[in-house]
Amino acid sequence: MNALTTEIKTRARLLLKLLQSNNVAARKRALMLSRKQHWELPEEWQLRHCLHLAAADCGFQHWEQAREILGGEAGRDADMGDFWHGPEVGGYTNHWFSVYAEALVQLHAHPEDYLLPYRRQYMVVGSDYIRALGVNPDDAFWKSINHDVVAGYGSVSWLNLAQQRMQATRVERFEKVWDVQQSKLDLQSTANEVERVLKSFLQQGRLIKIPDQRKKRLVILRWLVDQLDATRRYSEGEINSFFLGFHEDYATLRREMIINGLMLREDGVYWRQLENIDVIP
Repeated sequence: MNALTTEIKTRARLLLKLLQSNNVAARKRALMLSRKQHWELPEEWQLRHCLHLAAADCGFQHWEQAREILGGEAGRDADMGDFWHGPEVGGYTNHWFSVYAEALVQLHAHPEDYLLPYRRQYMVVGSDYIRALGVNPDDAFWKSINHDVVAGYGSVSWLNLAQQRMQATRVERFEKVWDVQQSKLDLQSTANEVERVLKSFLQQGRLIKIPDQRKKRLVILRWLVDQLDATRRYSEGEINSFFLGFHEDYATLRREMIINGLMLREDGVYWRQLENIDVIP
């Protein structure tokens, strides 16, 4: 299990809590997804149902498909679902192919574009499409897989790019569609929880690892952002050096800060976002 499948399991647990509390927005979303997938509504919502719903919300047929694909276990010719597509890019005109080799020819003719899977087909898209997905089209991970998500499937670069896409699906389809305030409340930590997480993941002021669970990861991110000078603007090189002082994967820490709204970025300059979510006293 990696951070991608862990994220879906986290969403499923949050959704279950909302459904059990008769949250109207969550019930509407569950009904819509169930109808789309032709699932019968259960008499009582359970975690297994919510796993399927959370997976479907990310563009997969069910939890088993999401677990296989996001876990890097699927074959290259498998149905990859709609993970690299979605309503936010519905208006884009792309090159579609049923044969991977033909899509690869198109990519070689336009190496500045990007090759993505769509179910059992393939798309070659521009940078605007990638940006609309919530993924950075200039990220160095694209270069390492030659802008080809199909060829790079299962690699470290693929995992990092897929994490960016997963974060975008959470923002666009999860928190904004379902109950935002409840979701944020579920991600808050008490002072005791913060203390336990910091003891578990910090050793002599450095991160042992970046937590996979989102709630714990937010504790670490909030602790890190508190180490920044709130009055200072940082260049990308300076912010990279700052994160390297805590963990070697500075790119992930930098990206997570931006995605979770703890830092802001403009024209290669980074600064601390002062309005953060406080822990519950």
